[in-house]
Amino acid sequence: MGHHRKEPWNEVSRRFASWGRRLSDQYEEAGSGESADDAQSKLKGSARQVGNELDRAFSALDGTLRDQEAKQDLKDAIGAIGSAVGASIGEAALGIRRRANPEHESVFRGQHDDSEPSSTNEGTNSDG
Repeated sequence: MGHHRKEPWNEVSRRFASWGRRLSDQYEEAGSGESADDAQSKLKGSARQVGNELDRAFSALDGTLRDQEAKQDLKDAIGAIGSAVGASIGEAALGIRRRANPEHESVFRGQHDDSEPSSTNEGTNSDG
């Protein structure tokens, strides 16, 4: 079961290795003032360092995703993003409505203000 979960990350590693080989080939074709062996050695060292850093990053990601508190933090962060986007969209929609109907500005301001009487409540008094 552990092998199954690591397979997607192994695929990521294979794809970056393939990309790195192509980068290396392009670099060799472009040439430089140094010998091909020196350039290839430097490139291999750089590619190895990038691979090590990617491995470290993916290991950290794997460990974080297994941590229940980290999962909850991520869930809360995603929820906060949703709330922020929702609030921004609501404010934008209100602004659009205000621009479309400037004569009804007091109605738009009163949407969240219970102090103004609603027209649907008029005539519901049983005294009249």
